[in-house]
Amino acid sequence: MSELRIRSEPPAGAAFIEDWRPRSAEAPPDDGDDTPFMPLLLGLEQALGAAFGCPASVHPGRGLAPGAPDVAPELAALLATVRLGGDAARPVATLTGVTTARHAGELAALVAREAQRLWPGSSRRAELVVDVIAKPGGDAADASIVGSIRLLAPPTPVPATAPRPLGAAALAVPLRLVVRLAEEEVPLARLLPLQPGLIIPINACPEMPVHLGDHLVGWASLAPLPDGRQQASIITIDLKPAGERA
Repeated sequence: MSELRIRSEPPAGAAFIEDWRPRSAEAPPDDGDDTPFMPLLLGLEQALGAAFGCPASVHPGRGLAPGAPDVAPELAALLATVRLGGDAARPVATLTGVTTARHAGELAALVAREAQRLWPGSSRRAELVVDVIAKPGGDAADASIVGSIRLLAPPTPVPATAPRPLGAAALAVPLRLVVRLAEEEVPLARLLPLQPGLIIPINACPEMPVHLGDHLVGWASLAPLPDGRQQASIITIDLKPAGERA
C-alpha cells in the first residue's frame, strides 16, 4: 500500500506571495478584452528608455482617476530634466509650468507613435493605461520614478512592417500545380470487401484539369519522358473558379 504525504509549508526560498494591488475604485470598469499588448509594452520600454536615458519598465496600469492628466507630471519632469541637461537622478522639483507641460506633450506624442505602430488590431479597447517605472540610477539603484500614461487606441493601427507589392518578383515565386491524372466514380459496393490485391479500374483522362488553389487554370496532356517519368504539358489556358471562392 502506497503512502501519500502533502506538505503544507512552501519550499525554501519560494516567493509564493505576489505583490498584488486591487484596481482603483475610480478606475474604469474592466471591458474583458484579453488581447495581448506585450509587443506594445516592449516597444514603449525601448522608446521611453531612450528618451529618459535610463532603464524603464512598462506594465499595464489599473486606470487613472477622473480628471488625471494623460501623462504623469513626474515623468514629464524627468524628461524636462534630461532635455535641459540636468541630472536625471535629481529631476526638477516643480511639476507644473509651461516647460513640464511641453515635455508632457512630447511624451504623449512619443507613446502615440508607438501605439500607432504596435497596437494590436484585434483589441476592442478604446484606451490603455500603463505604469512606467524609470530608474535614473540604473537597474541596481533603489530610487525610481513612477508614473502613469494614458494611450488612446489609434484609429487605424498599422503593422510594424508595412506590406510591399512584389511586382515582377511574384513571377519567381515557386508554385505547386495539381494535375488530376484520372477520375472515376464507383459505388461503394464495388469497393467492398477491401483487401490487398483489389483492382479498381479507372479511365485515364486524355485531357487533365490543372488546378491552382480554388481555380481551374487550364488543361494538360500526359507525355512520357525518356527516363520513364511522366510530364504534364499544358495545352489550354482556361481560368475558371473551381472552389467556394470566386
